[in-house]
Amino acid sequence: MPTEINGFRTRTLDTTDSKSASRTPGQVSDRPAGSPANPASAPVDSVHLTDTATRLQQLQGLMKNAPEVDQARVDAVRKQISEGRYSVNDVHVADKLIALERNLFDISPKR
Repeated sequence: MPTEINGFRTRTLDTTDSKSASRTPGQVSDRPAGSPANPASAPVDSVHLTDTATRLQQLQGLMKNAPEVDQARVDAVRKQISEGRYSVNDVHVADKLIALERNLFDISPKR
């Protein structure tokens, strides 16, 4: 005897609505809801990139090909150090550190 719980009838293997039962034409199939019956009539997916997205892809390609290190700059600094001519501009370094902190934490400069 079937028992109803919250409006649902329990299924047994011998019922016609079980998944093991064969379906006749016109019955509901196991296809997901919203999927077309004929795959040929399925809508075609398309993607449209904005100008910004296209430009970002171009920049990403350029970055992949760019060297990670500016070897000419490294060689120039190395030469200055070996000759004893390299000096650090402490004010410039401090200004750059402060600017970095402001950018990282979105802090506007005090006036």
